[in-house]
Amino acid sequence: MRSILHWGMLVAILLAVAMAVTPHVADPDLWGHVQYGADLLREGLPATTTYSYTAEGYRWINHENLSEVVLAIGAETIGPVGLLWGKCLLGLAIVGVMLWRCESQRLPLMISGMVALLAALNLTNHWNARPQLSSFALFTLLIVLLDQCFAGWRNDWRLPWLGAQFRREDYRPLAASHPRMKWLWLCVPLFFVWANAHGGFVAGYAVFLGYLICRFLELSLDRGWQGAGMMRRLTLMAVVGGLATLVNPYGPNLHLWLLNSLRTARPEITEWHPLYELNLASIAFVALIAALAFAILLSRKPLDFTQLAITGVVGWQALAHQRHTPFLAILFGLWYAPHFASAWRRCLGASSATEHPSPRQAWMMGGGLAVVYVVLITALVPRLSQMPTPRAQYPVSAMQYMADHHLQGRLVATYNWAQYAIHALASDGDTQLQFDGRFRTSYPQEVLDMHFDLILGPDPKLRNRSAESGPPDAGRVLKYGRPDLVLIDRGQPYSTQAMQQHSDEWTLLYQDSLAQVWGRRDEYGEPSSTRYVPPRERQISDAPQVGAVAWPAHPVRRQAIAFAQPSPPIMPDHTEKGK
Repeated sequence: MRSILHWGMLVAILLAVAMAVTPHVADPDLWGHVQYGADLLREGLPATTTYSYTAEGYRWINHENLSEVVLAIGAETIGPVGLLWGKCLLGLAIVGVMLWRCESQRLPLMISGMVALLAALNLTNHWNARPQLSSFALFTLLIVLLDQCFAGWRNDWRLPWLGAQFRREDYRPLAASHPRMKWLWLCVPLFFVWANAHGGFVAGYAVFLGYLICRFLELSLDRGWQGAGMMRRLTLMAVVGGLATLVNPYGPNLHLWLLNSLRTARPEITEWHPLYELNLASIAFVALIAALAFAILLSRKPLDFTQLAITGVVGWQALAHQRHTPFLAILFGLWYAPHFASAWRRCLGASSATEHPSPRQAWMMGGGLAVVYVVLITALVPRLSQMPTPRAQYPVSAMQYMADHHLQGRLVATYNWAQYAIHALASDGDTQLQFDGRFRTSYPQEVLDMHFDLILGPDPKLRNRSAESGPPDAGRVLKYGRPDLVLIDRGQPYSTQAMQQHSDEWTLLYQDSLAQVWGRRDEYGEPSSTRYVPPRERQISDAPQVGAVAWPAHPVRRQAIAFAQPSPPIMPDHTEKGK
């Protein structure tokens, strides 16, 4: 009965983890990733920016090609629901490795569950169907591989100036295990795939290089010249791993662009901010930092210098940029569960009576588990059955209006809706965007600056403008390239105020509680124009946008409505956000 109860509790933990890694609301960038991947499969790799009238001929260095191809194939074959299942299983696999390690080290199940759930909660806010998932998966593989190769080196201090008190009583000098070291060659295909799947390979290679440098330092201090052969091998692997990243469509230009981009602040992108709002993500992150400090400071088990050094660097980056939080969560789950268990026993005594329950307790716990299963499965099934596009978050109604009235041409769309517009409107070739979420990969800084002058205004806390772009001017983007239409979010008040200020040149065609669509007055407000939209056909209201439609939430083409697919079903409203 005890064994059955143990496995039953493991299943409950995994169901809770599955809940954490199934945010199912459509991500703002998913439309673009699927479109760009499909374009690559159909037409080959584009060298310059696509779907844009402001960056025609500008180089496009896409650091997510492989992931976008996978997303495009997935969207075409298994659909959005299949993508939800895929990313859920990927999250379960990563946390499952953590649980497997806890089980192999015979840690109390309560500790294993706490570690797994804390790691999973810190993945939640980043676990959308996006290329960054490939970085998290490959980072996990990298850490598992390094642990396998250096299994005999862990959990000791080999730095003589720190004193003998940091060493175990059974300390023995390092013995290089050449058969294990051969596994390091797997880093070559790993970094090749990573460099073609997502720009996060830079962080991965930095961890790999830092890890090898720390092991090199340990080896040199412990063995001296006797370890020269292994030092050469570590140096070789550091070089070969880096060379593998050069095998990509852009060669070293990818690295040069990434390094230049990483040196430039990106306050316009929320993911590059630290966590400062009081929400579930920030609470989970604070709990992660607290658990990590608790494990490191109070563990009685020997600590590993290299692991601590890598954790310190990754932790510093996670504190600076919330985008790096999953990397720290993965390190915590893979490296610090034994230390967390040791610190727990030191402070709170034996872990839990649930490890050796009486028969009555076991039956009661079994009944409790059955209730937990019902609750979790009931909540999980809808999250794996639909990928909603909430009307309160995305301009579904505005897109439908634009399609109904054949509003095409050059479009300025707020950046978090631009890739939705590309997939829904621009893929037919009749609409081009001023700017979208690809940022500096395919747009010059001047284009970014004029876009955010309209959307965010000149606030230096939200902006990183180039001095070469001149003074902030919200009206510049409305003239550059002569756009025809503007789609803005009413939740971004600076842009709505700017459009009102330029209402002598623009006319409001559509408005609801979320979005506004403006048309150039000499095209859409002039009766003599072929594009004229008479006042009776304009929809100006504050109609609330409730419910959701299934991704990809394309507008229904009215001219073919008799033969078209039925309109996507309206779903209940969702408050969960994809980002």
